[in-house]
Amino acid sequence: MTDYEIEMALQDSQESFPLETRPVNLSYWNTGSKYQSGVGRILEYNTEQDFFDYHYYLPDGTENPIALKLGFSKADCQKLRIAPLTQSTIAISSIIAFFSRQNMSVGIIRPAYFTVEVCCKDFKVPYTVFDDYMEDINEKLDAKRLLDSGCHAFWFTSPINSMSIYFKDHVIKEIQKILDAGKVVVFDESLCMNGMELARKLGMQENLIYIYSPHKTLGLQGIKFSATVVHQKFYDEIDDIQDYYGGSLNYSCQLGASHFITKNFDDCLAFYKDYYQENLKIARGVIQKYNFAHVSPETEGHYAIIFLDWPIDDEVFVNSMKNLMKESGYFVFPGIMQDFDTSKRFCFRINLLLNRRDIEKGLNVILEYLKNESEA
Repeated sequence: MTDYEIEMALQDSQESFPLETRPVNLSYWNTGSKYQSGVGRILEYNTEQDFFDYHYYLPDGTENPIALKLGFSKADCQKLRIAPLTQSTIAISSIIAFFSRQNMSVGIIRPAYFTVEVCCKDFKVPYTVFDDYMEDINEKLDAKRLLDSGCHAFWFTSPINSMSIYFKDHVIKEIQKILDAGKVVVFDESLCMNGMELARKLGMQENLIYIYSPHKTLGLQGIKFSATVVHQKFYDEIDDIQDYYGGSLNYSCQLGASHFITKNFDDCLAFYKDYYQENLKIARGVIQKYNFAHVSPETEGHYAIIFLDWPIDDEVFVNSMKNLMKESGYFVFPGIMQDFDTSKRFCFRINLLLNRRDIEKGLNVILEYLKNESEA
């Protein structure tokens, strides 16, 4: 089954239940009601915005403060430009369109957001997938192997897609070798926690392209902005392409950009960290009862991938989750939805911004069910 077929099968099954008894998807991307009410009590923002005019740039006076808060140095600010967008998906398609114009081939280091590979296909950009690093990238990434592929550009996702794992020094050094070889490197940091950005280690180099969407980490989808941060030499062309595919900025983008550089964003971030860390602690407590399930000790963020010691066939899994919905009211999406090869080692994602009761009870139910299924 394709990831789309799996998603539709499970979603249709979920929606067949009455709304008041609808099963909880522990892999879901939206946040839980308890988290939302907690952030809602903290959140403050300026509502005095222009609803009428077209806007294509960041609010006056915000570009340098935004760059500095993303971790770029004052010297970097003299070399970079920020091209704002309403969402990071447009940034992805725009960068791939740029590679198409430049006749560049791309190496995609998995797991990556699904849009990257789709855009490469649509824009006829040749690409090579590197899928043998996954959770071990901090020990195994090899710049020579990537460079030997002949790709002109390389696409990294930080933190690792749906794993909330950030790159350690080994990876940083290997990526610098790639840059020193004259290759272009893209860092999709759309889900990066503020304070963990790679800009703090690698700065603004000529062949580096960054994607950011700071509010996305906090689950604040209504006031978020996205941005492509590039060296001045690439800015005009990428900004031009983003105009074609993204158009003007909406009200929420302007609002998000202004909010990001306030202390209130920091207050929301502090709440976010406390909330996900408490849920991660609860999840670890559940997982340690099952010796076949594992979560990385490097997890730092609200998405966590739970790995099992065996593979599970897609159809078998879908049918199991449909049964589990009826029996317990919980289910998960398989890791194939997040670009993991579940035919080798099954995995699934949990969202640590869901309600704590659902994390504890739901994870217990799912792991116990999978345990019983494997023993049957």
